[in-house]
Amino acid sequence: MRPIVGIVREAYSKWERRCPLTPKHVETLVRQGIGVLVQPSSKRVFTDGEYSAAGATVTEDLSDAGTVLGVKQVAAEALFPNKTYCFFSHTIKGQPENMDLLDTCLQKRVRLIDYECIRERGQASAPRLVAFGEFAGKAGVINAFRGLGHRLLSLGHSTPFLNTGAAHSYPDYASACDAISRVGESVKQYGLPPSFSPMVFVFAGMGNVTRGALDAFERLGSDVATMVPHEELNALSAMRGAVGEHNHKVYGCVVGADAMVADKDGGFDRDRYYAHPNEFRPIFHEKVAPHTSVLVLGMYWERRFPRLLTAEQLSAIRRNGNHSLLQIADITCDVDGATDMLVRASTIDEPFYMYDVEARAESGAKSLEGPGVAIMGVDILPSELPREASAHFGDALMPFVPALARAEAHSRSLAWASQPLSRGGPVPDELWAATICCDGALTQPYAYIAAMRATFARAEAMAVKQQSVPLRKQQIEGSTVLSLSGHLFDSGYINEALDVVEAAGGRFELLNVSVRPNPRPSKSVDGENAMLPAGARSSLETMRRSSALLQLTLDQGRPALDGVIHSLHALATRNTRSEAVVTELPDYCGGVYEKTVADCAASADDTAYQAPTPPTVGHAPPFVGKPSTAALRSATGANASAERVQISSRGFAAAAS
Repeated sequence: MRPIVGIVREAYSKWERRCPLTPKHVETLVRQGIGVLVQPSSKRVFTDGEYSAAGATVTEDLSDAGTVLGVKQVAAEALFPNKTYCFFSHTIKGQPENMDLLDTCLQKRVRLIDYECIRERGQASAPRLVAFGEFAGKAGVINAFRGLGHRLLSLGHSTPFLNTGAAHSYPDYASACDAISRVGESVKQYGLPPSFSPMVFVFAGMGNVTRGALDAFERLGSDVATMVPHEELNALSAMRGAVGEHNHKVYGCVVGADAMVADKDGGFDRDRYYAHPNEFRPIFHEKVAPHTSVLVLGMYWERRFPRLLTAEQLSAIRRNGNHSLLQIADITCDVDGATDMLVRASTIDEPFYMYDVEARAESGAKSLEGPGVAIMGVDILPSELPREASAHFGDALMPFVPALARAEAHSRSLAWASQPLSRGGPVPDELWAATICCDGALTQPYAYIAAMRATFARAEAMAVKQQSVPLRKQQIEGSTVLSLSGHLFDSGYINEALDVVEAAGGRFELLNVSVRPNPRPSKSVDGENAMLPAGARSSLETMRRSSALLQLTLDQGRPALDGVIHSLHALATRNTRSEAVVTELPDYCGGVYEKTVADCAASADDTAYQAPTPPTVGHAPPFVGKPSTAALRSATGANASAERVQISSRGFAAAAS
């Protein structure tokens, strides 16, 4: 059977213009006897015509391909069963947003190979072999220069960084480098504001991302881009605010784990740190962050390690009067990862947002204005340099494609699922070790994902529990029963009272309604008073009073409840016809308000806020829900004349007579 490879059309984002293989790579595969099917795309950086000229078949149908290649996640509904797919799945950390995709791969018995896991010799600790990271770093720093210019402008300073465009606005990386070089020339000639000098870019991480980031940074020119070790940062900060040569430079500092954490004795041992990270404490916020202008994150982070920089740590730095940190450029786009200030991924259209450090939340400010720190976290940065990034990626992937395609074709000819996946088999070890799932199950190296998902689920449940317990307590404190008596219905007081509760965001339940019957009046056209007995149309004194027991809950607690009770008293004063009397019965329900307390996550702690079943009270049984016409008739008698009821919008009848 002829091996066939498919290239899927990217659908993750409108900006996703990359491809796993370029037409040049396709031409090489075709010469080797491997067929290539390419889904048509009018936004891919290489045209359909270029792929056709290289020997590929441009077609919507990839069902004949045994192996399908993409860049970003393929939509779950587009996956073909029993095929091999290669793309960045973003599942190896148990990312909740991609677990549905992983579940679909399992259900459809897809063999999923994740580029992120292709490493030398298939060893987990070895360097990655197939990655866009270098171009993420390049595009990230280009955009960081741009963001820095806009942030400084919002603070009242025009700088050469304003002349940097978005990475995608340049036709290629060389053009972007020319623009960065001109920025460097302007910094050298005109300098930067003394209040923000020395300008220090700190690069966290030492892998492909940082390598690309440094390449873009150094395009400022050797006279401007000046690298220093982290031990010299304190001396640089001593020059802040002064005028000097440092105003005409931009400093760079690369930091590794030894500048991020230390053991209890202040030392660092790499092997021990990776084996026992709990024995180390974070020091980045003490040693490096106070001297940083722009923090560029290019590091891999897991939850077992301390965060690099938290909002709480930055807040403490700022309380000491240090507002040096202007921007965090998280090139890895690890939301709630190495820094908890990346609260969401940003987009190529809107790559920056402001994070209010004191409020611990995105500020919503426009144009990078207001207090806080500028954040960038675009998850598809390499797509801003799509042509070079695709060529670089394809060069790294090509050594594995022919072997994968032929192994897949061979296994299909023998029945796909019958071929066990194992190291040393027909698939190269690098791909075997990067296979997340196969034959409807997670492979052994990634079996931990199931446990990780369970851990996340437990943590989420615990968080809900921790949030719901105080909320439920507050709801109980904001609950009570009110006795309302007077001419509640004919005066319209009951409608107005319930409007007050609803306007305050409260929930209510009428536990008991006693509508006292009045003699049925003769027909009259004398308006409202036609409902009154003869001789009493100018007064309600001879009318019998009605009563109701109103249970209500205000989620905001007792202060909000007191406000509503005050409003009901004020309403009674205004509505003189009602002669309403409002009395709180705090013990009526014995602390149980299940009819109006919102459904919170149940927990054992709820018992601390619950009381025994309400005591039996000598009243008619409470209505379940809101009284209906039949219920009111039962309370007043079928032939009795009750006060008019006009609260049909709440489930009452239009009249109870």
